[in-house]
Amino acid sequence: MHDLLKGFSTMELALIYCVGFAALTVACIFLCRPYSRRWIHGRRNANDMIGFSLQSFAALYGILLGLLAVEAYQDFSSVKDAVSKKALTFATLRHNLDGLPAPVSGALQEDLRDYAVEALETHWPKDVTTPPPTGASPILRRMLGRLLAFQPATKSEELVYGEVFRQVNLLIEQRRLLLSSEGNGIPGAMWAVVYIGAFLFILLMCLFDMEAHVHVLLGATTALFLGAVVFLIAALDNPFRGGVTVDPAPIVEMRDALAHENPPAAAGQRREL
Repeated sequence: MHDLLKGFSTMELALIYCVGFAALTVACIFLCRPYSRRWIHGRRNANDMIGFSLQSFAALYGILLGLLAVEAYQDFSSVKDAVSKKALTFATLRHNLDGLPAPVSGALQEDLRDYAVEALETHWPKDVTTPPPTGASPILRRMLGRLLAFQPATKSEELVYGEVFRQVNLLIEQRRLLLSSEGNGIPGAMWAVVYIGAFLFILLMCLFDMEAHVHVLLGATTALFLGAVVFLIAALDNPFRGGVTVDPAPIVEMRDALAHENPPAAAGQRREL
């Protein structure tokens, strides 16, 4: 169910969870009232026992939701930091490439531009239902091939070459890290427990015996908040394809800067670092 909701926007996802939980609660209240009065409240009012059971269940279920919310937020924050570090690697590599001779420097600058576009299409696809790629990036492989074929002629070129080689390898590591983060969400079995727990919580709410308008008001209010908490976890669960996604602005900024920059080979000379 959670995978089916990945294509919805944040607002749509919030409405689905909050309104859906509230509507389900109201429907269950009216469906369960005749049966609960006959089977549970027939001889004496059982509201006290239902309240005690609901309180115990809410404590355990609240702990589960709280832990999942913290875990989802921590994963989201770590991915956000990884995107910022990747943009920093782009910026550093962009300037370090100017320290290499013009032919190889210009070719690597073009590869870096192409990889910035590829990174945005890979991690922030237009179609969120498209599965993430599993193979290596052809552009990064091409950059490594150019570096392996290049032989530094001076000591300064050798130092720059070593730093550029390290940064390209760092881009490879960061790409793999971001791709793996797309599959490191909350397991499906745990999502099943969350949804089953939400249904049982709503069911216990429906078993109370009270005036209809009071029952609907309390049940719908509680269900709205419950839906908001589950929505928060679901929205943060996948930082690239879920409801709340990591901002691609750092990578977009580097893509635009690289796109508007004249290639060193065309300029006829290297820029100063």
